[in-house]
Amino acid sequence: METKKGSSTSYGNVAHALDILLAFKTKRGFTLAEMSETLNIRKSYLLKILDNLQEKRFIMQDSETGKYQLGLACLELGNAFEKRLDIRKVASPSLVELSTATNELVHLGVMDANVVVLLERVSVNDSNLGLQFHLSLTSPLYSTALGKVLLAFSEEGKVNQYLSTTNLVPCTMHTTVDPEIFRLELTQIRKDGYYLSYETFESGISCVSAPVFAKNGIIRAAISICAPTIRIMSKKDELVKLLLDTTSKVSEKLGYDSQLLKVAYNN
Repeated sequence: METKKGSSTSYGNVAHALDILLAFKTKRGFTLAEMSETLNIRKSYLLKILDNLQEKRFIMQDSETGKYQLGLACLELGNAFEKRLDIRKVASPSLVELSTATNELVHLGVMDANVVVLLERVSVNDSNLGLQFHLSLTSPLYSTALGKVLLAFSEEGKVNQYLSTTNLVPCTMHTTVDPEIFRLELTQIRKDGYYLSYETFESGISCVSAPVFAKNGIIRAAISICAPTIRIMSKKDELVKLLLDTTSKVSEKLGYDSQLLKVAYNN
């Protein structure tokens, strides 16, 4: 086994250490016996690597159960990775793919204070360029597909604060201006995982939007497909599927793992 000069850590040890850390993608905690069986590594050798990982705070051992779990150093690395991500760069290739697949205008937006801020607009079809004025660089949360999705997956306190300080003025005859109905719509969005806004901001134009999550399930942005209502309604199911595939892909790049969260909560 090859060993780097001046170091007691072999390349084999590093590979096994990484295997140990990656094992926690599917399970929250392991006993020594469970990990030995899962990774097919003898206990005495495994224990040495675990001791080294504990020393560097990549692994911790629960004092009550004796199970090994991920340590704080993993969280610190995750935070460092997240900070270096530019969501526009991460999402851009997927936005182009979505616009190409749908032949429609695609938006990426985030919430800043009480407005939607558009980070990207992508259209591979020149005939859609006129729709780029459907949303300005900043638009209301309550009357746009992006905005409602961003609010729907925000903390309840944020929603309460927004509704208590915002005058819901109708943009079209389809804009929801009743706060209680608005809350019901947000609940439905959370249940469905997407939102179809039927001419709520501009007559003749509809959008379908879905959330982009970062790690721990925190909403980071929203993506929407915008088109004349007749086109949105005629291919709604296809657009929703393509949109959700895209938001899932971008969320994964930002560190979101729905399966990992399920494991964490169920163990």
